[in-house]
Amino acid sequence: MPSPLVSIHLTFALCALLLGPFALWARKGSRGHRAAGYAWVTLMLGAAVSSLFLRSHDMPNIAGYTPIHLVTLITFGGVGGGLWFIVARGDAAMHRRFMQGTYIGGCIVAGLFALAPRRYLGNLLWNEWLGGAAGLASPASILAHTPGWVYGLLAALLALGVSQCFAREASLQRVLTLPLGMTALAVSGLVSAFGSAPASLSLWVMAAVLAAGAVSATPLPEGTRYDAAERRFTLPGSLVPLLLIAGVFSVKYAVGVTLALQPGLAHQPGFAAAVSALYGLFSGLFIGRAARLWKLARATAPRQQPQSAAPC
Repeated sequence: MPSPLVSIHLTFALCALLLGPFALWARKGSRGHRAAGYAWVTLMLGAAVSSLFLRSHDMPNIAGYTPIHLVTLITFGGVGGGLWFIVARGDAAMHRRFMQGTYIGGCIVAGLFALAPRRYLGNLLWNEWLGGAAGLASPASILAHTPGWVYGLLAALLALGVSQCFAREASLQRVLTLPLGMTALAVSGLVSAFGSAPASLSLWVMAAVLAAGAVSATPLPEGTRYDAAERRFTLPGSLVPLLLIAGVFSVKYAVGVTLALQPGLAHQPGFAAAVSALYGLFSGLFIGRAARLWKLARATAPRQQPQSAAPC
């Protein structure tokens, strides 16, 4: 088990990673943007301050501070610079660049560093989760024991994803079918892996809401239109749905194989949290993309004019 300080640091970092897209890419100036922004800055500073007390002598270091601690300096500099530009200069563009750069460097890049084999998360992933599973069965054996219907499902999902790569027209009902179906697939994977555990479901909901909020606040791709008379969308082709579909299937398959080889992982909080957050992230991305189209349909729909009173 990690020390309390490591747990505190990981909690700050994971929450900042999940909240970041909503805080940084939401509609600027809205109450949601400001509230999420304050919370995200607090989480980032909490992660940076707690990292100062985490030292390691297993890598090149100065008094226990390793090259990974450069991310801590980037976080302090990025958050400080972003706040200075918006408060002292009123420069929203530079404020946005600093904060988004801090998210990429302080969350994503730092997260990749955290997966190094000698780090706590890296050791958990490569040695305990994947390492143990890899030692129990070869890839050929895993593929050979995969039921045939799984390959059929994969082929159908890939065909659906490829169809999204081309410009097309679709009704509102058809547009909503994909996110609803993929969300159902993610939830079924979550429940089959961890049952109805409140912690897993809560983390899934939180990740889904944050991701959906971030995506729904972004503009639609150029060429997206809605014909209110025909009630149909004109949609440009996109590779994104195919990648998201492949991502959901890959997570579900990998989790199923891993738990079949090491059932005890289902009871490890770290494994359950990572899988729940991934499922929630993918679900939120699908829901957010559908929400943008729903808002376009509502904004384009003709408004009914009030009927004038009949003459006496």
